[in-house]
Amino acid sequence: MNKFMRKKRLPFWIFLFLLNIIAWQCAGTGSSRLILTENLTSTNLAIDSTISNDILVENLIIPYRQQLNQTMNKIIGYAEKELRKGRPEAPLNNFIAELMLKRANAEYSKKVHIAITNLGGIRASIPKGPITLGKIYEVMPFENELVVLEMTGEQVITLAKQIGERNGEAIAGMRLTFRNGQLITLTVQGEKVDPEEIYYVVTTDFLSNPGRSSLQVLGQAKRDFLGVLIRDAIIDEIRQAQSRGNPITAEVDGRIVFE
Repeated sequence: MNKFMRKKRLPFWIFLFLLNIIAWQCAGTGSSRLILTENLTSTNLAIDSTISNDILVENLIIPYRQQLNQTMNKIIGYAEKELRKGRPEAPLNNFIAELMLKRANAEYSKKVHIAITNLGGIRASIPKGPITLGKIYEVMPFENELVVLEMTGEQVITLAKQIGERNGEAIAGMRLTFRNGQLITLTVQGEKVDPEEIYYVVTTDFLSNPGRSSLQVLGQAKRDFLGVLIRDAIIDEIRQAQSRGNPITAEVDGRIVFE
């Protein structure tokens, strides 16, 4: 649990008590009335570790905390080696992008050619050994949903250039080579990109929102929501590997190269 979650908050019963007072004041004696006040003052109260725990509240949440800990500490699979993110590519980048592509092709009615997500959304590494459910929530804490974009080949070329501007992202289905900051080779599913062809790209609803300052071309395409969170797709992939008795692993294979 991170340091922000450890900070103490105003007990919920105090909030309800204050809310009832406000409601009683507003209700009056059955008729509407306006209450005017003067000379209001305020004081800042720090909600931090200097405030002692409220025993009643602690006793209330203990059963829920225990249940949550049991769920999050459950082992869902194993990693053959540590998987880290990095630029231009890294094992964790490739693992997540590949499972996105696999899941999209299982869910979508048309062939999906490319997967991409941003490294900023990947918040932790997966250590070698047992993988808990809680660890995947650390890796992918956001409620981002998988979406499939319909893009032209020209847009895919623009996407490749924007990936180069960011020194790499997590991708699958495409291979890129850059020299002196310029895109010199690009293939999708092993073939040269046709600017007039239609390609289907799986990414997240977050990355495909219009008006973003990075990877802007993703926000310019028609999108279909798959109804699957990227975190759930990761969990499902690890559990499927575990059910077959396989640990998860991934390698760097040169899909993004800067010469």
